[in-house]
Amino acid sequence: MRILLPALMIALMLPALPAMAQRASLAERVDALEAHAADNSDKLETLNQINALKEEVRNLRGQVEELQQQLNQQKESARNQYLDVDGRLNRLEGGGKPADGNGQGAAPAAGQPVQPEANAPAEAPPAASNGNDRADYDAAFKALKAGDYVKSSRGFKAFIDRWPKSALIPNARYWLGESYYATGNYEMAAAQFKQVVDTYPTHPKASDAALKLRMSQQALKQPKPQKKPAAR
Repeated sequence: MRILLPALMIALMLPALPAMAQRASLAERVDALEAHAADNSDKLETLNQINALKEEVRNLRGQVEELQQQLNQQKESARNQYLDVDGRLNRLEGGGKPADGNGQGAAPAAGQPVQPEANAPAEAPPAASNGNDRADYDAAFKALKAGDYVKSSRGFKAFIDRWPKSALIPNARYWLGESYYATGNYEMAAAQFKQVVDTYPTHPKASDAALKLRMSQQALKQPKPQKKPAAR
């Protein structure tokens, strides 16, 4: 009897085993499907975020390019104004070309380097020079007229160091500032123009130096253009 009872219980449980196994299999499949759906949902959300970031980057690039274009236009406008004013001043100092029908000299072409007239004589000093200092000054000024601003800046700087008591020092400092300005070294240019204004306020170059000082300071306030990001 004791042997028959367990056997009977096993016989009763056998039909229920396939149903239990089937329910377990269905539950596992449901869990797997839910996990897969959740994984796809996460991937979709990530993809949406990536697309949103790409769109934001495109918008930012467009804004940067627009700001860059506006900055270039402002720089070109300031450059044209500088060329016009500087050309008139140089023609007044060196004789230059005759005025046009409106009483104004022809403005230099936009984007061209600022140069004194090629045939104009070297600037006459306001007072007698000290002899050999004039030769050094003329050499630096010749480089300036030729548009070699690096050579002229070195020449005028060497002149100032070598002849600190020359009557041509105010002129040399002014043209040294011009050389720096023409190459975009606005901070160094402003320092030279300020030196002329502060140290030689009654000198003929003082008013010109004051104008160029303001222009240099204005140029320093302009933001530097940023490099465009490399395309991917």
